[in-house]
Amino acid sequence: MIALFVLFGCAVAQAQTAKIGYVDSRGVSEQLPEVKAAYAQLNEFSKKKQEELQREAEAFQKRVQEAEQGAANMSDQMKAATQKELEAQQEKIQIKQQSAQTEIANREKQIFEPIEKRIQEAITSVANENGYTHVFAKEVLLHSPASEDISSLVVKKLLATAPKAATPPPANTSTNAGTSKPAGSSTSSNKKQ
Repeated sequence: MIALFVLFGCAVAQAQTAKIGYVDSRGVSEQLPEVKAAYAQLNEFSKKKQEELQREAEAFQKRVQEAEQGAANMSDQMKAATQKELEAQQEKIQIKQQSAQTEIANREKQIFEPIEKRIQEAITSVANENGYTHVFAKEVLLHSPASEDISSLVVKKLLATAPKAATPPPANTSTNAGTSKPAGSSTSSNKKQ
């Protein structure tokens, strides 16, 4: 029974010394030039992939029209071969679409992982420098006083320690999904602070 009172007393004492803060992660990231550059790079990469797929789709549609126009002059065997060719081409396009989606997702991870790590390190640093024992994401709080918001301190820390080149690594625009760079492979330049 005495041990229970001692444990309860320790828990109360610890709760009284806890300093709690929160961070608006979205608001922090929106203020960073490197995040804006990362979104621009990701959008450019995505646009290139979409343009490649659009060209493939247009070539396919042209081939379908040619097949339909020439169908009257084709034998049944030729029609069957053309149909089989078109089905194979359509399947290749679908595989390329899936591959492009995977490449875009991998590229997004590669671009944003180092930025997210830098933001987390800044949050930890600000919390330690200012005596915060707990820091929560604003998105999970139902209510908290504005005085506990450390977002502006985190932004100041991030801007003060921004990398010289505030742009993510260049995009790998290869259309072969097997040759895309693994996430985090080009992040060594972003680790310098």
